[in-house]
Amino acid sequence: MTTTLLDRVVHWNLDLDGDTYGDERERYRWYEGIAAAASMQWMVVPWAAAVMVWPLGRSSVIPLAVVLVAMMVPITICGWYVRSRRVDTTPRSWGPRRVVLTLIGGLPYAVFLVGALRAYDPDGATWVGAAIGGAFGGVFGLVSQVRQSRRRRRLEDSAVDDD
Repeated sequence: MTTTLLDRVVHWNLDLDGDTYGDERERYRWYEGIAAAASMQWMVVPWAAAVMVWPLGRSSVIPLAVVLVAMMVPITICGWYVRSRRVDTTPRSWGPRRVVLTLIGGLPYAVFLVGALRAYDPDGATWVGAAIGGAFGGVFGLVSQVRQSRRRRRLEDSAVDDD
């Protein structure tokens, strides 16, 4: 397997050969803590932007959009890195917790977009249409994800039956 730039960045950041995070047990706990902090940040920061755009209005749209993009870049890189390590990122099942976490994680981007459209044209119908379209799009996306998870489970079950 070739070492990519992303591999080198991750290796440097995690200090795999160093002592930044202590011994193996301590390193594991640090990684757990970092993962917990990142997952909370990935929820809280977008919600802060989604809420703040509504009262602050037009002047807040560009700076808050920059913050949201700055949040999405590491999230995207994380998914890319994990998939490059042959981890299937399709959920195996959709329980209530996964649905709630997906809504908490995805909804603020739609709320921000609607708020940004409203900030630029408060009397127009664009932001209302975006809100309605966003709701339909969210439901469609959730249904698509559930179907993809069911397909994955069926493939896994058929592979087990073949053995």
